[in-house]
Amino acid sequence: MNIIKYSKPAKSWREALPLANGKTGLMIYGSLKKEKICFNDGTLWSGYPKDYNSSESLENLEKVRSLIFEGRNDEADALCEEKLTGFYSETFLPLGEVTIDFKGLDKNKYSRSLNLSKGFHTVLSMGAKSVCFSSFPDKISVYKITSAKPFSAVIGAKSKLKSKTVSENGSLFLLGNAPDYAAPNYLRTELYPIRYNEKKGMAFCLQTLIKSNGKITQNKASFKIENASELTLYFVTKTGFNGFDKMPETNTNKVKQNCMAKMSTVDKDFELLKSRHIKDFSALFNKQSISFDCDKEVDASDLLKSVKAGGDEKALCELMYNYGKYMIISGSRKGSQPLNLQGIWNDSIRPPWSSNYTVNINTEMNYWGASRSGLSPCIEPLIEMVYEVMQNGKKTAEINYGCRGFACNHNVDLWRKTPPVKGDANYMFSPLCGTWLANEIYTHFKNGELDEYKEKVREIVTESALFLNDFLVLHEGEYVICPSVSPENVFTSNNKNCKLDFASAYDMGLVRQCFENALEISDDENLKSDINKKLPLLFSFKEGKNGICEWHKDYDTAENGHRHFSPLYAFYPGNIIGYYEDKEYSQWVKKLFHFRIENSTQYIGWSAAWAICLASRLREKENVSKIIKSMLSHSVFKNLFCVHPPFYFQIDGNLGFVAGINEMLLSEENGVIELLPALPDNYLKSGKVENMVVKGAKISFEWENGLVTKIESDKKVSVYNLHLDKNVQCKNIEFTEVK
Repeated sequence: MNIIKYSKPAKSWREALPLANGKTGLMIYGSLKKEKICFNDGTLWSGYPKDYNSSESLENLEKVRSLIFEGRNDEADALCEEKLTGFYSETFLPLGEVTIDFKGLDKNKYSRSLNLSKGFHTVLSMGAKSVCFSSFPDKISVYKITSAKPFSAVIGAKSKLKSKTVSENGSLFLLGNAPDYAAPNYLRTELYPIRYNEKKGMAFCLQTLIKSNGKITQNKASFKIENASELTLYFVTKTGFNGFDKMPETNTNKVKQNCMAKMSTVDKDFELLKSRHIKDFSALFNKQSISFDCDKEVDASDLLKSVKAGGDEKALCELMYNYGKYMIISGSRKGSQPLNLQGIWNDSIRPPWSSNYTVNINTEMNYWGASRSGLSPCIEPLIEMVYEVMQNGKKTAEINYGCRGFACNHNVDLWRKTPPVKGDANYMFSPLCGTWLANEIYTHFKNGELDEYKEKVREIVTESALFLNDFLVLHEGEYVICPSVSPENVFTSNNKNCKLDFASAYDMGLVRQCFENALEISDDENLKSDINKKLPLLFSFKEGKNGICEWHKDYDTAENGHRHFSPLYAFYPGNIIGYYEDKEYSQWVKKLFHFRIENSTQYIGWSAAWAICLASRLREKENVSKIIKSMLSHSVFKNLFCVHPPFYFQIDGNLGFVAGINEMLLSEENGVIELLPALPDNYLKSGKVENMVVKGAKISFEWENGLVTKIESDKKVSVYNLHLDKNVQCKNIEFTEVK
């Protein structure tokens, strides 16, 4: 299923549908009465480059460590939050919106739809049709409406930021500046949360060029169209962003000139622009596909209602998978910014968690499913961001922690912030987030099609391993991370809720994965020698009463069903604990996973997506089925955006879902592939996968009644002899017994 379809226009932003070309994001309401198109630019953020690194952190680091080793964890928390802290990240901002007030359009037999495989939005009625798309090849967005009967329209634009709207030479210009600072939405008592006082906020411009066969009247801040049967709008956005380490341009006239220059270079032939866009978009989308044989086109609202009422979810599952792929292609293209907490779509000046890059899970999850889905070209923005983070992170590693390499804490923004934010130590202090980013990049690199970035990947992995090599502490004969967190969770020690410990399963999993990666790709022989000496002495995973120990010992936790599955990092998305190879550890993983999901009452999109990934790798098809149904019933808005309670959009749920379905269909361990490891019973009848990418091989397979009937690979691959029809057809397949 590749079409998201509705019978009514959107009433709110959470019902609108997304378009984007990597740089510019659009949300379109699809109305034939008052159309609204909301715009984002991936580089429009508050603030400018700021240095929050602090030598005071290094001066107090050993004291924090001593308190932890002495069992005075609550005192360590307090000292960390006072001395090892920083300041908040900046905010991803909405640029503005264009409104089109129509009169005279036929609204009978209305429908709107988003074509996921071709990347365009359509509104249809008995007498009118509109098409909207955002082109990566031409870096322009276009809206065109045609009508059998003459219509009129008034076109205006506005922004929630400090701005003005002017009409000039057939174009409508929305001009303004971002604030110097925008406080996170969770700071409820901030006196001045949006500040323009320094006048350093970057300039922005949205140019709307109007073409019509009707009469066009240009007013001061709007356009009026009369007696038209056709109207076409061309949109270009520009900002004053000059690079993560440079001050932005604040002069709106200069940014306006850049907009006009870009607009002037684009061919205004609508059909040519559309065909170039579809060719580019569909080439990426169609590189890989899955099918649960649910091709009937159904209204998305009806699909949601059916699943919420207990109906079969296969069709919605397939649609959500394709929607996730669509979002990756739309929001993350070469030269763009990577996908943040809301991708490239945000309508609030103070969005949830500043709509930043939260790198203690969410940013990485955005890309988990990308390379397997044939979308390696969309990973370039993440690689470039991590490479820039590494530059700033070297300063943080040296100044804050006295180490070589690079460190990055849990919030990154456009300016590649790497020191901690303010707040609770269980999220604020997390210098190994840079390691998670490095590990994520290397995972995609190993999966293939990213050879051109090999030297950057090598440097990123090496610098991360250098930091870990220096940051590790020898304690009672074992190397540990201290202070150590399990992201956003707390434990009970001496009858107090505490946040910092040493050797959490999360941190030690990151260390082991990074060291293994560095041994494979780094050319730093001294570093590799150190790693080989320290690997046998790394603190080992341990078993607690609820499964794998989350911290260095078996503390009680305040929240048994915590949303983060961070202690299981080494199992997924890491590859340190193997399902078959490390049976004792994987049983510990399973036990903690069950403990978490059995005690969870929250419907958080990204947490559910991670749970699908884990249940799939654990080969638990019953849990996979249960979590998919729960997520689709409770954790999506009407436009199929994923929900973070109470009512926030976070894109990681949508994109993590892609990874979960990939893992449900194909799992890989030490180069050996297992097909259909966790396929729920209602999916068994039939289906197929085409060109799923695994370690450089493109694998296609089909199944009937739960058994694989056909497997093909473009390269020789090893496959476990499980879930196979006795007459299975093969190409380039070598079967392997499960040990």
